[in-house]
Amino acid sequence: MFLLSVLLVASSSTRLHPSPIPGLPLPLDEPHSLSLSLPRPPADSSWQQVITTKLPAAREPVFPDRRRAYRKLYVAPAQPLPSRLGVLEYQYPIDLGYQGRAAPEFCPGYLPEHYPEKTLDEFCYRSYTTLPWLQQYGWANPYQIAAAEVQTWNDERRVRWQRAALAAVYAARNPGTEQWAGDIVRAVLGRQRFLTSELMIDVAIPEIARIMPEHLTAGTAGPGETAIDLRVATSTSFDSASCTQDMLLTAAQRGLQAVVVADRNRLDGAQRAQRIAQRLQVQGRLPAEFQVIVGEHIETLSGGVLGLFLNWRVPEQMTMKATVDIIHKQGGLALLVHPGVPGGPRQLRQMPFDGYLIQPGLFEMFRTLNLLYDPSLAHKPALYASNSLYAAGVGLPYSIIETNDTSPESLKKALAAGRAYAASSLYLPWMAMVSLKPLGQAESILNRFFVWHDGLGGILCDVLHADNVTLRTTWDRELQGWMGLDRLPDGIRKISDRTSPLLEWPHVTALAAEYSYFQLHYDRREKKVTLTGRYLW
Repeated sequence: MFLLSVLLVASSSTRLHPSPIPGLPLPLDEPHSLSLSLPRPPADSSWQQVITTKLPAAREPVFPDRRRAYRKLYVAPAQPLPSRLGVLEYQYPIDLGYQGRAAPEFCPGYLPEHYPEKTLDEFCYRSYTTLPWLQQYGWANPYQIAAAEVQTWNDERRVRWQRAALAAVYAARNPGTEQWAGDIVRAVLGRQRFLTSELMIDVAIPEIARIMPEHLTAGTAGPGETAIDLRVATSTSFDSASCTQDMLLTAAQRGLQAVVVADRNRLDGAQRAQRIAQRLQVQGRLPAEFQVIVGEHIETLSGGVLGLFLNWRVPEQMTMKATVDIIHKQGGLALLVHPGVPGGPRQLRQMPFDGYLIQPGLFEMFRTLNLLYDPSLAHKPALYASNSLYAAGVGLPYSIIETNDTSPESLKKALAAGRAYAASSLYLPWMAMVSLKPLGQAESILNRFFVWHDGLGGILCDVLHADNVTLRTTWDRELQGWMGLDRLPDGIRKISDRTSPLLEWPHVTALAAEYSYFQLHYDRREKKVTLTGRYLW
């Protein structure tokens, strides 16, 4: 499977000129970043299939630098995998990560049949941290993350001591796990705010949960039902510093029978969680019927999509239609993450989503609650997911799938048929707040702008014959803040200062139209037209 990424940029007064296409062979100096030697795969294999051959471990430090010889993270172990895991088959991409190896997806231009004299690393060592294709939205490329963090440690003595102290506290909070050392490394390499928040939330949430009514925090599934958290994140994506083992044990303690591990643009965190769950089940610490479902949070060119029951990674920054199609082609299900944002209701109606998530926050919740009364969307269930980055937050809230068989096949079949619903009562205070007077009336009045906004987007979609249209105006962010109440004081101040965009008629700031695998984007402020596209084949 190959990834094609195209980016064309032009100002409004010039013709389009394509930028140099990344991935073409360039003269390379002697590599100094990471020494890998991957065996050439059989002709009938592909990179997402199970790797059954024993891969040699990397013998060089990860990210050494000739100018800064002390910049070293760790050396890959002598054996490919820790023997205690009892792994009989090595799977992509998790086992490459265990060995400190680069997966082929981080160098899409490498074709072994065309460059037999070069290994993957010899051809791609520069690309791991610099390839334009890997400038992903958010924290998705582990090589970029690790390189940036190590550079920060080298430059700032204070940061080194802060991280060392946090790592010591984290180790004391999570003793005795099989992946103890690996969890600490992933936690320390992530953003410091995640590690700090993890340590505080792991203490605060259990205490808060004890004083809350049990029906707000416990997962309760009736006969013929399965309680599931449809999205949690792990430290693999550097979006979290949570201990995966604690997350699974907490889910089971709260009465859940399944969780979907969906990191940003990564699958190996979910595969790792599956192995941990199997080990805990053998030890009798996790129910035998407990399931870990492989998912992925994918940021498309026009919004977030949650993929469930995946077999291989779906790259980000593709069009929303292409993303949903790729998820369905591999037998997965696709949920719209933010149906309440401008244009979200139209995306939900026009594209074959299998459901959507109810998100906290007054603006999105009010907009999403209106979708519950739309008869045209009755077949697409509205669901809860905790989206938790922390072990203590799993299952807060959760959803119910109407099946008593917790096998992935049964869960997928029931969810695809719409036999699922948001079950937790955790959001009830928010839902009541946005529905009752006087707040409900104010939200309804402000929402009329977004109803008009969605209608105009639909008209443009028809006129431009596009699969999807994203429209941005000068009023969008301001009115979202007013509806969410978080920026209401600042909005009132701007009105009094005569600096509010609401004092002028709204005008379009950006317009994007998607056609199959490409998006044509116009930015009015920069007077720039951009053609962007990614395609898998």
